[in-house]
Amino acid sequence: MTTKVLLDGKEALEGLNADKMTELYAKDFLFEAPSSNDRITDRASLSNYYQQLFSLPEVRFSDFKILEADHFATIEWNWSGVSPITGKPYQVRGVSVIELTGGKISRETLYFDPKSFWSSE
Repeated sequence: MTTKVLLDGKEALEGLNADKMTELYAKDFLFEAPSSNDRITDRASLSNYYQQLFSLPEVRFSDFKILEADHFATIEWNWSGVSPITGKPYQVRGVSVIELTGGKISRETLYFDPKSFWSSE
């Protein structure tokens, strides 16, 4: 059975709801995306991250595959939209590795190749 916080996260991503996403994280958390050099540990910055992400042209998150064990989870996802840099549609496949503590996300690391977002290829 999938943990409520993971299902709520899926719903918040599909609904592009930055406030709901931010609420899913523990008081002390680490959010990082090595491919974009993001490392966030405070709610204001996390909310800003999601607000900027969700304001991208035609942004959409879909095709979630959740795998959970104990207090860890991985979620495969698809991120698509129109690049504000190239004006062309993009599709990025990625995975989130999540650690859960007390029913909240205490750590999330995103792995994805942003090439299709940044380039015109």
